Amino acid sequence: MQTYSDKTSNTSNKLLIEFNDTSVSFGNLEALKDITLKINSKDFLYIIGPNGSGKTTLVRLLAGLIKPTKGNVKRYDKSCGYLPQMIKLPTNFPITVKEVIYSGFEKQALFIKNKDEEKINYWLEKMDILELKNSLMFNLSGGQQQRVLLVRALINNPELLILDEPTSALDPDFRDYFYKLIKEVHNSGTTILFVTHDLHKPIFDSVKVLEVDQTVKFYGTYEDYTKKGGGKHV
Repeated sequence: MQTYSDKTSNTSNKLLIEFNDTSVSFGNLEALKDITLKINSKDFLYIIGPNGSGKTTLVRLLAGLIKPTKGNVKRYDKSCGYLPQMIKLPTNFPITVKEVIYSGFEKQALFIKNKDEEKINYWLEKMDILELKNSLMFNLSGGQQQRVLLVRALINNPELLILDEPTSALDPDFRDYFYKLIKEVHNSGTTILFVTHDLHKPIFDSVKVLEVDQTVKFYGTYEDYTKKGGGKHV
């Protein structure tokens, strides 16, 4: 069963993602324009920008949910976990917590194998929601749903983890634990892209910041971003 070790966080020169003159348009609206940048393996990258700046478009592009209208995006990871912004499930959609998580497994069967059930139990217990395993998703609070979707994103020990405003629905008393968990995940070697409005105290000493507002406004270290006058809330 996969657990995350607390190794020293580091970065790598191995290229994991590259944007090549990438643009995305929705009709007459240009959500992203001429994005060119490279992200290395084991990076921890905050993605920031005002509302409507294209942050979610950027991560949906990375997750393969949409295609660029110009240029391309290349990914070299072997596996990716994606936690979207909170979604509102219809009350007539009868899917359980266990079924949501199992849908994130690389290989699925008609009946869940014991080892996969144990893995699901392990992560639900780690999130302190084991008792909700057979509950319907639409009966859960927003924070509980977010924890379930986080388990789904982590269940395959992904090389790349994309988090789109992951703390927006979390209970305040769970957030500290969430940041500790994300630190463990990153220390295990996972590359993390973290979309946020708030640049709280960085989880690590060496994190990077990507500020987007249709185009790249800044891309570099957190230290350089603060030196140039970058704010904590964007």
